[in-house]
Amino acid sequence: MVTTSENSSNFDYVIECGTVNSTAAKPIGGILLIGGAEGEKSGEDSATRWFLKRANRGDYLVLRCGEIGSQAAWVCDNYRDFVSSAAELSIDSREAANHPKVIQYIRDADALFIAGGNQNQYEDYWEGSAVEDAINYLINHKKVPIAGTSAGMAILGDYYYAPAHQGVLSSEILNNPFHHNTKDIYRSDFIQVPILKNVITDTHLDRIDEEHPETRYGRLFGFLARILHDKNNQLPVFGIGLEEGAFVAIDEKGIAQVFGNGTTQGQDAYFLQTNGAVPEQIKQDLPLIWHHNGQAVKVYKISGTPAGSGRFDLNNWSTASGGSWEYWFTTGGESGFKRKPISS
Repeated sequence: MVTTSENSSNFDYVIECGTVNSTAAKPIGGILLIGGAEGEKSGEDSATRWFLKRANRGDYLVLRCGEIGSQAAWVCDNYRDFVSSAAELSIDSREAANHPKVIQYIRDADALFIAGGNQNQYEDYWEGSAVEDAINYLINHKKVPIAGTSAGMAILGDYYYAPAHQGVLSSEILNNPFHHNTKDIYRSDFIQVPILKNVITDTHLDRIDEEHPETRYGRLFGFLARILHDKNNQLPVFGIGLEEGAFVAIDEKGIAQVFGNGTTQGQDAYFLQTNGAVPEQIKQDLPLIWHHNGQAVKVYKISGTPAGSGRFDLNNWSTASGGSWEYWFTTGGESGFKRKPISS
């Protein structure tokens, strides 16, 4: 394997394989949202093939902060026939985010993968910069496929949560929707993905470990309530939440399907929508009440499979198949939060 690299002005660029040919490919647009713990399993393989086929043997670029990672090398090792080249670009300052070389590297891409990491760094370094413009050029003009995992997925929504310090827990936002850890919710000032208009995304919904003591289902529900309040109760507000093993592939027509490992848990995707009623109580230091007769938020759940499962139309948020509908609500804070299947 031949690796070429460049390190300058707080950015690192490495070509792991191939040669960049910025005019050869004719990519097909699409969005791949990744729950955050890929693990090289069958669901990841299927989702990766779906994504790279849309690059049409073009140039694959991984975007990140901090340092060069192994994503591009993994593509070279496992999917070499799908790409002309695979490279990584780490952008680590506002200066680098306006560097002409950095911008050209991005604009030349035929498929862009935004890695996990810290979405607050992405917001600090890239938002309002030439990097932001270049990413939006790829999405809305060149129309290349875009993928994001974990932090990379978090910044693809119209609304996005980029905490400067500690991320808010489900219990914190449900018991106090204005908890100090909720202050970093932003809207419409960063990545512009048309099919994700009025959408906030969240990842790792099912993760529990020593550093993450709670699941994030209630957190995503709380985000919708808080955003609705901040919008002066103007509907609609939507959410997409992924468990760690889920991959939501959205084609150029706005139709989503879900890849996963086909196991009993860990690969579910959730499509949330406000159901016509605002929270009954959303005040500082008081528990959230958003009940609406047990129908506050309507949710479609699809369990991912290696072949890709379900269909969900993000154009209307109602045409769906291969999954099941639920209602999410709270009668009062964390203790009152419930998820209830809708009887067919």
